[in-house]
Amino acid sequence: MGGGGFAQHAKNVTENNRALLRSQRRNRKTNRDVYGKSSVTELQFKKSTKDDIIKVRAQMRLYNKKLKRKGWIAFGITIFLLLVLWWLFSQ
Repeated sequence: MGGGGFAQHAKNVTENNRALLRSQRRNRKTNRDVYGKSSVTELQFKKSTKDDIIKVRAQMRLYNKKLKRKGWIAFGITIFLLLVLWWLFSQ
């Protein structure tokens, strides 16, 4: 009836790992300890004109259209590949 050494080794390793985890929890520094108390940062944005806002919105619309198109193309290719694989393996 063998295996006694293996079981004892597994028990020792588990105990050692628990001890390491406990010591790490006690010695862990939080962000507050390292960086100090967080403060609220107020950002100063440049005031934009209506023309700038219209240009940005137009660019965002164009970007979103391209992103949707890419998504639909990827979806279509995925469906096509699944149908091809299904057709190949169903025969």
